[in-house]
Amino acid sequence: MSNKDSYERRHRYLDNQITRLEKTNSYNRELITDLKKKKLRLKDRMISETRQIGKHDKEMRNALAIGS
Repeated sequence: MSNKDSYERRHRYLDNQITRLEKTNSYNRELITDLKKKKLRLKDRMISETRQIGKHDKEMRNALAIGS
């Protein structure tokens, strides 16, 4: 399983937890806020990794084009 799948799975899990807590535990705003922050950090990591993969792929295509 790739990191992307793992990140997406954790992101969905956090989203479900937040939704459940907002429906049933609205008094615990601190926990909900903490989960939302975790979800955002995870999303940032997902985006960063995607960009790095794209950059690496571009560099490889350029290297292959130069070597041809």
